[in-house]
Amino acid sequence: MPRDVEDELSPIHIEKTWELLEDKFCFNVKAWKQEYRLYYEKLPHSVSEREAFVEFGAAFINPLLNVVLKRQAHHNTWGNMLAYIVRRH
Repeated sequence: MPRDVEDELSPIHIEKTWELLEDKFCFNVKAWKQEYRLYYEKLPHSVSEREAFVEFGAAFINPLLNVVLKRQAHHNTWGNMLAYIVRRH
């Protein structure tokens, strides 16, 4: 993901990402947020919530999106989606 996108990612963008996942892909956002929270709590305190969100999505959400969208496994759908949200809002 472009560094400027990760640097500009804010709590508002994170919430917009959850909304997009729910609206477009019917994600159970309540359950995913809980899964993310557990993931974040296990990380060292030096990892920011923004960094954790990017990593969590890349590791767990990106593969699912690529299956649903019939893309190759290595396609950066997650990063592209975050870039779209940050640049649009």
